[in-house]
Amino acid sequence: MSISHAHPLLLPLLVSLFFLPAVLGGNNFRTCNGSYENYRVNVETVKISPYPVTRSGNADITITGYTARISDGSVVELTIAKASAGDPKTSSIKTYNLCDKVRCPIRPGRFSFTLSKIFSNEELKGRIYVITVRIKDAKDTSMCVVFLCWVTDDGSTSLIRQSATMMELE
Repeated sequence: MSISHAHPLLLPLLVSLFFLPAVLGGNNFRTCNGSYENYRVNVETVKISPYPVTRSGNADITITGYTARISDGSVVELTIAKASAGDPKTSSIKTYNLCDKVRCPIRPGRFSFTLSKIFSNEELKGRIYVITVRIKDAKDTSMCVVFLCWVTDDGSTSLIRQSATMMELE
């Protein structure tokens, strides 16, 4: 049985295919653990606005979902990491008091919150970021979603679509 040397290339390819819908649509996301079962918040939509993000602008993220309950004292943690061939490299972690983003106490049902101007000037110089948004308290995590955000020079996604077409042909 021979050992293939192509395996190191397989991981970046699988990661890119996992995130490609998010790059193309700007509204696709996944839960951090792949299942809603372990979270009290069921996320319905993640919207990046404007999309795609341009280097001369910034972005807001709006998350809408449903919850049975969210603990008082919960925070929203935003992690921005540069996407790389290996592990993503964390660029920044920002923490917000959840009650500064939504009216508290949070009642069961539908809720929404927006994180505004999420990128620093330095981050706007990048290309592709893996973004993770969590709601957590001292004991556990109520929500965790992960998605990609593409920063372009002019707002064009033609390069992304061209890359997607090339990957489909291979």
